Amino acid sequence: MSYVEIFADKSLLHDIPKLPGVYKIFSQENELLYVGKAKNLRNRLASYLRKNIDPYKQRMLQEAYGVEFIVTSTQEEALLLESNLIKSQRPPYNIVFRDDKSYPYLRITYSEKFPRVTYSRRIKNKNDFYFGPFPSADSLHLLIKVIKDYFKIIQKDDKNCQKTNQKPCIYYQMNKCLAPCAQLISQGDYLRLMDDIKILLSKNHNVLKHKIIEQVKEYAQNEQFEKAIELRDALSAINILKEKPIVTDTKAEILDCFAFFESEGVTCAYILNIRLGKVIAGKSFFFNKSFDLELKQEFIIQYYLQGELLPQTILTDEKVNIPELLFEKKIEVQNPKRGENLKILQLAQNNARQQLELHLSKINANLEIFKQIKLLLNLDKIPYYFDVFDIAHISFENVVAGAVRFDIGGFNKAYYRKYKLESKFEYDSMKEAICRHINLLKNSKSILPDVVVIDGGQIQLKAALECQLNAIGIAKEKIDHKTLRSLYDVKDSIYLPEGKVDVDKSLLNFLQKLRDEAHRFANAYHRNLRTRTTIASALDRIEFIGPKRKKKLFEKFGSIENIKKASIEELCSIKGITVSIAQTIKEKLKEY
Repeated sequence: MSYVEIFADKSLLHDIPKLPGVYKIFSQENELLYVGKAKNLRNRLASYLRKNIDPYKQRMLQEAYGVEFIVTSTQEEALLLESNLIKSQRPPYNIVFRDDKSYPYLRITYSEKFPRVTYSRRIKNKNDFYFGPFPSADSLHLLIKVIKDYFKIIQKDDKNCQKTNQKPCIYYQMNKCLAPCAQLISQGDYLRLMDDIKILLSKNHNVLKHKIIEQVKEYAQNEQFEKAIELRDALSAINILKEKPIVTDTKAEILDCFAFFESEGVTCAYILNIRLGKVIAGKSFFFNKSFDLELKQEFIIQYYLQGELLPQTILTDEKVNIPELLFEKKIEVQNPKRGENLKILQLAQNNARQQLELHLSKINANLEIFKQIKLLLNLDKIPYYFDVFDIAHISFENVVAGAVRFDIGGFNKAYYRKYKLESKFEYDSMKEAICRHINLLKNSKSILPDVVVIDGGQIQLKAALECQLNAIGIAKEKIDHKTLRSLYDVKDSIYLPEGKVDVDKSLLNFLQKLRDEAHRFANAYHRNLRTRTTIASALDRIEFIGPKRKKKLFEKFGSIENIKKASIEELCSIKGITVSIAQTIKEKLKEY
């Protein structure tokens, strides 16, 4: 790897070889700005030194100082290395996805001896079968439960289920599993069940729907109303599978369409997911840059490197190259000019335009607020990044802090953080939370906030000022006792370092929105922590629940809430927990 200061001294360009490779552009402070690939490194880097380049790259070059390059044997190697570096180092001028949850998939784990049907947000194993994505996570969870019960397949994630010398578990006794682990069904017959599930998902979903309707009637007649309601709700999940297709003549079973629409320097990248001729889901991403062919290709590659299901066919308005080497699979890329695929592309383009219009409307509203805050705090430039802090506790027990991020695109959950605090007083707690948060951002080379918003008055505001940050405080007006607040029209007051100030309604509403989100986030964490502590101590008081069984409960269910929601059968699936112990757990946890 070599480092050359070509942006500081253009004559050094001759030190760059005319070979394929990857280059990394750095600022004078040695911060990574951009990662790119090239067939010819010298020619590519020379293109940055020309006058006629797009405005987005011009902004990057204002910060650029030097470049580091790595020579590779082939263009394909360069592409693979570039993708890995972008994913691991997340340079600000590359296509980097906000850390939002993707739509979930139904997964059949053909990578296992006895496959299971599970829920997954990412493509984890190329040998498994994925169906989706589904726009509703709740509906998918219900669908998976119905499939498991109907086909009597493996119900739990347990290594013992993949062995063939086990005793049947409680799910077999409940007639909910065929017990392949005890060889009560052969591997071949079990795999044929999985093939039936694939057919059901693709074509024959009405069979399962009618079976559920009959089961609902039976439960209702036997006055098992809770079970009847649960299955009735599951029908909504089945209905997802029978939606009328928008496209009827597409040959590809799995097809994704990418559309890009730009306005006011912002681009909306919109993905339409087509499965078996049906529009299953659509998702939009927004970037403050123009998209040329190179960026479109980078976006599409990074989208699938996030773990999304690889399609058979990609539709887009320009011919992009999706290298077979990168994904170990050949993907057909089409630029349709007529027929059904053109209709799909036009649908995606229309969605991209509409989504961008909505996004720009929000951005313009946010920008006006940001300008007001610039004037309010007498800043040199418009602030674009706001971190909002709230402290949650009861009598300073289990003290926690929540920090949320708001930027031009709205709340950015990739920057949400929560902290357990050692400090026991308002000022100390706020100072600890802010200092830890800022240090965390600095150590991870993340974007620092331009302004912090504090849920509190002058005391808490001083904590932010000690950290040398621009800060605003928002607090309820003082009333004799908090319990009386509900009787009055209690107003929020805004605080700056010099004291309380008046702001207009739009800015007040904005700051209240930020405060409320931080309050929700911190309180949710505090409530979960408090409940977990309380119920964990309750588990300790249950006979036969020692440290090992308590650990297994948390490993299996993940949280106290899930333990409370678990059925007797699910609790009994844990080794060592009998029906009587499970019933005791349910009874004891009802109190909490």
